[in-house]
Amino acid sequence: MHEKRTAHTFDTVFTFLLLLAFLLFSLLVAGTGAAIYRKGSDSLNENYTSRTALAYLCEKLRQHDSENAVFFSEVDACPALTLREQRDEQSYLTYLYYYDGALRELFTREGTAVQPEMGSAIVSLSDVTFELTEPADADRESSLLLTVTDENGEAQSELVHLMCELSSY
Repeated sequence: MHEKRTAHTFDTVFTFLLLLAFLLFSLLVAGTGAAIYRKGSDSLNENYTSRTALAYLCEKLRQHDSENAVFFSEVDACPALTLREQRDEQSYLTYLYYYDGALRELFTREGTAVQPEMGSAIVSLSDVTFELTEPADADRESSLLLTVTDENGEAQSELVHLMCELSSY
């Protein structure tokens, strides 16, 4: 009888150790999966911010790609990409510029005095630049290199070809 008890105790300890090993393995897999998910999610969010800003700028430029509708100006010493449009026989300007850690947009009637803090923040970034690139030949359209830098310092660029001539205001 004494031997049977030892064998029964061994079976109980083995079963308990097997369940403990399964539990530890399950926690390890769940922890690893959570870390991978978090890293992927953070990467997508960072990329989303930059890509959203570039897509927004490109779409605005394409909407206003007509003669004398796109030009460079300043909003109180902040370089701005300025878009002109006509509504109800009035001329309006949309200023796209970087100020106070964000890409901003300001829509106002032409001739109105503007300050950089008046614009609406579109997306938080650490920098935005607009650079005019010269066409390879005279028959080509103007190109504008848009570069946005996210809050982690990673820059992404987009080259936009415009039919209109870009100029200073």
